[in-house]
Amino acid sequence: MSYLPVAGEEWMERTATSRRGRLRRLGLLLAAVLVVAWAGHHLAEAGASWTAAWASISQVGWRWLLLLGTVWLAGLWVHTFVLDASLPGLTHLRALTLNLSGSAVANVLPLGGVAGTVLNLTMVRGWGHTNRDFARFVVVSKVWDVAARLMLPVVAVVALMAAGRLRPWPPWLGVAVLAAVAGALLVAASLGQARPLLRLVTLAERLARGASPGWTGAVAALLDGVDRLVRRRWRPLTAGMAGYCLSEGVLLWLCLTAVGVTVPVPVLLAGLAAARGLTLAALTPGGTGLVETGAVAVLIGLGVDATGALAGVLLFRGLVFAAEIPVGGIAVLLWLAARRRGDRPTPA
Repeated sequence: MSYLPVAGEEWMERTATSRRGRLRRLGLLLAAVLVVAWAGHHLAEAGASWTAAWASISQVGWRWLLLLGTVWLAGLWVHTFVLDASLPGLTHLRALTLNLSGSAVANVLPLGGVAGTVLNLTMVRGWGHTNRDFARFVVVSKVWDVAARLMLPVVAVVALMAAGRLRPWPPWLGVAVLAAVAGALLVAASLGQARPLLRLVTLAERLARGASPGWTGAVAALLDGVDRLVRRRWRPLTAGMAGYCLSEGVLLWLCLTAVGVTVPVPVLLAGLAAARGLTLAALTPGGTGLVETGAVAVLIGLGVDATGALAGVLLFRGLVFAAEIPVGGIAVLLWLAARRRGDRPTPA
């Protein structure tokens, strides 16, 4: 017989679950750090010199930096078309503010995407949108972003095979195809064809018996009403995401060129696919460490000079990751200043 009230039992259960969750996240973070340390050591064994890489970056002139910064900002502006399409009534400037501020918070905290989302929710509500609008905005924008990251590896592998840089049917082609299928399922679900995705979620829920139930219902609730928005706005969503991926590819190519490395387009696609795909493993802030070592390893494996690949990827990440922190911080300060002045929200 239990002597604890039911509410007390529920509280203890929630506390234990929260403690297990924190320990699990800490364990994943520690594992990520160990993987990064191991990978960094092997990059040095492969001939990558960190000292020489930093020296190459330090020699990049101001004209190159100005060009790289311009391309980076242009890519962020192109991405605002995806955000605008995901939230009717959102302006490009506000979309850029959401992107930079959310990224700034997420890039400084382990698993900081939740904190960035909360900040963005506060902003959106202040601009006159509802919680429901924001939930749909997050689902649509994230679905198209994740789908693009999942589909890019198969494009890179096919390009490498066509260029003769990979033997026919390499072993990781299957992994790339599975990732692309997962991305296609996400897009199909956002267009109203959610049954295949929900079946997979139900299967995962049955396999994870020790996990919290209700995954299928939660996914179905998230997708509710999304298809009506996506069917109206799939063109700007697709064009904006394609333009953003292209801008990041151009930025990576320019970063490698700036440090004296020339790579063919298929190899560039492979490096970009690794850099974008590994950000999904958000065990560290923005995938720091995992993204850099993974992208450099892919480039080295495809014949790029080890030190040059390291320098180019570090320069690229300095823009798409590190630069977003101070610039996003400025965006947050400007938003706070406008909020303090009592600017009225724009009806959505």
